[in-house]
Amino acid sequence: NINGYKKWDKTPNTIINGATVLTKTFHVEVKNKDKDRLVRVYLPSTYDVNNPNKRFPVIYMMDGKNLFDDYTSYVGEWGIDETIEEAISQNKCEGIIVVGIDSAKTNYGRASEMTPSDIVLKKRVKQEFSEGYAEILGNFIFDELKKDIDKTFYTLPDKNHTGVGGSSMGGLMAYFLYHKYRQYVGYSFSFSPAFFLFIQKSFKESLLRDVPNKNDLGKIYFYVGGVGFESYFVSATKKTYQYFKDLGFKDDEVFLKIDESQEHNEKAWRKYFPEALEYFNYLK
Repeated sequence: NINGYKKWDKTPNTIINGATVLTKTFHVEVKNKDKDRLVRVYLPSTYDVNNPNKRFPVIYMMDGKNLFDDYTSYVGEWGIDETIEEAISQNKCEGIIVVGIDSAKTNYGRASEMTPSDIVLKKRVKQEFSEGYAEILGNFIFDELKKDIDKTFYTLPDKNHTGVGGSSMGGLMAYFLYHKYRQYVGYSFSFSPAFFLFIQKSFKESLLRDVPNKNDLGKIYFYVGGVGFESYFVSATKKTYQYFKDLGFKDDEVFLKIDESQEHNEKAWRKYFPEALEYFNYLK
């Protein structure tokens, strides 16, 4: 037990040998019922509680249930622990701490808390959920959670060693955090981002309002597939990437990976997570 973080030792689980996952519950004042939120912290096998001089970069990711353990995920896991441990064993990486934030239990709650309040939703989407309050979750992550993580664990707390990530609504949230909290975020893994939910003109205006001064922005990696439900995500992701390119972002600042053979699921995101790590120089 470290500062309220307890080892996740429920069995069975699919946490890889050598890795450790700790959990702690936080109270988040979101506008839905799921205010008590479990946070999951993956510590790599290279983490040594007796060596404060060895510090690690941190990635904050959405949908924590789906990151490390098949038994907590309802759709299969990202295999974050397996990916990083394999990289460590191949001497490609010294280790990364990954913090997973569980999402609200209902689709409505999850969608609302990962939707920016200043972007206009399409009419048919408004019928499903009417308001966004991503700023509340964002403020929690950087005003409370990050401070607690940096106080508790041996982290590299600066912007250049801090990333955010997620998929679908989480991919949208990762994009939002990347530019709204730019003073903290150096890297963003935006997988299958749900940009298509918004009126494109409003979405573009929001982006152009926030992004043009790119000198203080980190790097962003977009990924999108193409099969089934995932086909809805392709066009708006391509357009968003193009907005960045039109603003003068270089290939080492923004990247788009398209694999039209992939569906909208963890299996696809797991496949391209290592490439994203490489793009951000997390892997040698």
